[in-house]
Amino acid sequence: MTDTHYAEEQANEIEILQSIYPTEFEELSADPHQFSITVPVEEDDVRSCTVCLTVTYTATYPDELPEFTISVLDDDEDAPPLSETDATLDTKDIDDLTAQTRTICEESLGMAMVFSMASNLREIAALRLVAKTIHLKQLREQRIQKEVEAEQAKFIGTPVTRENFLEWKAHFDCETSATKSDASAGDDKASRRVAKPDDRLTGRQLFEQDKDLAKSDSKFINEGDISVDSKLFGREQDLSDNE
Repeated sequence: MTDTHYAEEQANEIEILQSIYPTEFEELSADPHQFSITVPVEEDDVRSCTVCLTVTYTATYPDELPEFTISVLDDDEDAPPLSETDATLDTKDIDDLTAQTRTICEESLGMAMVFSMASNLREIAALRLVAKTIHLKQLREQRIQKEVEAEQAKFIGTPVTRENFLEWKAHFDCETSATKSDASAGDDKASRRVAKPDDRLTGRQLFEQDKDLAKSDSKFINEGDISVDSKLFGREQDLSDNE
């Protein structure tokens, strides 16, 4: 096959691709032919994404494999934030997709193959997202189940066995004995603090039983007597009248 024939084959394929992907196809270079095709990946219950397939024809394509790269385009600004079960394609996924796409190219060697590359890329990318989404949902269910079990465990007591019952009883008996000892000691202290009945005699009873008390009162009264000169009062009265 001559260079002209290869050029015609490549030009014809590009024309077909432009009609199949009117908005997804973008020509990047004419010599050598280089272009990109955006491949939307959409599947039920899977977060959609867009994969970009960039192809560069070699001089003897399609008898020779084209050069190509696969990348994932960023989400739109209006896209909702990722949830716990939203799967995305990472670097490892892109490497796997590239390897599988290369296998498809090898199987189509000698024929126009870009359409097969783009179609299969959409399919295998969707399958990868579905598998990852299922795995993420399983992880979420496991997490929720563990949280539920942990919450239920708060209301479930420890199963009673002979060993833990005897351990509890020994601890309980020890606490009970200590409590009784403290209570007994407290009662003893309280009994010692109780006031004895007031058996002291009243003042009147003391006076009636001990006559010396009466004599002692008289003694104090006598010792405290002061003699007063009545003439002093008369003199003071005269001085008052003279004034």
